[in-house]
Amino acid sequence: MKRTKRHQTNLISSIIVIITVALMVFLTICLFRQASLEARFDAVIAWLSRLDRAVAGLDTHLEILVCIFALYIAKCQLPIPVGVLCVISGMVFPLHYALIINTFFALFLFYVKYREGRWIGGGWAMMILNIRQIKFIKSWVEFKGSGNPYILIVSRLFPSIPLNMISKLYGSMRYDLVYYLMLSIIGFFPRMFIYTKIGTELYNPFSRRFITLLMIIVAFTGITSLIFNVFYGIRSRQMTQTLLIYSQKEKYKIVL
Repeated sequence: MKRTKRHQTNLISSIIVIITVALMVFLTICLFRQASLEARFDAVIAWLSRLDRAVAGLDTHLEILVCIFALYIAKCQLPIPVGVLCVISGMVFPLHYALIINTFFALFLFYVKYREGRWIGGGWAMMILNIRQIKFIKSWVEFKGSGNPYILIVSRLFPSIPLNMISKLYGSMRYDLVYYLMLSIIGFFPRMFIYTKIGTELYNPFSRRFITLLMIIVAFTGITSLIFNVFYGIRSRQMTQTLLIYSQKEKYKIVL
């Protein structure tokens, strides 16, 4: 059993490393050949530039803002990547305005899912944490039943952890709402900034800045996923070993 779990952890870690390295090599090649890519896809860049000027000249920013807010409302129940919403805001508005918009809309999203968690429980997150093999994660997250603030910040920072799932989980634990919103936006802000910045650079996807931002996202996602997988593998093996020792003691226990 222990060897099987180690094999699974090593296999998943190897897949993460291979995918991350392959993407980083591809983006590095694109970065070094950025000038030739811009020349080759000059027609695409020209079309995107015209689109950029057309969006900048719109007098209907209020309607676009309402549409973005509607997408955030839909995100409350639909699996819409929040990075896409941040990119859309960056495409339409200047960076500082887009960051303000995404901050308020993200707080709205966190608040809605928090209230949902208080009303109907932790959902899939609590069901996963109740699995016997990962009970150690549940005790770590619950932090004496009040919720772990460090886990909340880190979970917002990791792209591989669903935002809505964590929001419902902390709502079910009745974590303090003010601290919950404050820590959530602190942890999410670095991701939100990069996504929004990509939106402002999307009209030239072959620029050095755009490729560099993609490299940051790929590297950060790969590293954090690898760390989480290794940590889970180590703790899972420790928990399995503890259960085996306990079962052996119970097996040979003499009842008087």
